[in-house]
Amino acid sequence: MKRMAVTGFIIWLVATIALRLGGQYVFGRLPAFLLLLITITVMGSVARVLLWHFPTRGERALAAIALVAPGMLLDTISTIWFPLFFPNIRVGCSGLFGGWLLFCNVIVLLTAVSYRPAAA
Repeated sequence: MKRMAVTGFIIWLVATIALRLGGQYVFGRLPAFLLLLITITVMGSVARVLLWHFPTRGERALAAIALVAPGMLLDTISTIWFPLFFPNIRVGCSGLFGGWLLFCNVIVLLTAVSYRPAAA
C-alpha cells in the first residue's frame, strides 16, 4: 500500500503542476458537464490500470484509499489557498475546482469497488 500512496503523491504533484501551468484552459472555458464526462473516462481508466493486480474488491478498495489519500490531504491545502496555488485560474472557478477534485477521487474509489479485473 505504501507504493500506492507514493504513486498517489506523484499523481497529485504532476496534476498540480499541470493545473498551475494550464488550468486556465480547463476551468472557466470548458463546460462543467464536459469536464465531468472527460474526468469519468480518464480517472476510471487510471484506476483500472493502477488497481488491476489487486485480486479482491477489499484489496482494491484499500489500494484506492491509499492512492487518493495523499492528494486529498494536499488538495485541502491547495483549495484553501486557491489564489496562491493557482493564480492562473479565476477565483470564481474555485467552487468548480473543489467539486471537480472530489469527483476525481470518488471516481477512483467507486471504480475500485465496482471493477472486476479479468481472471488471470
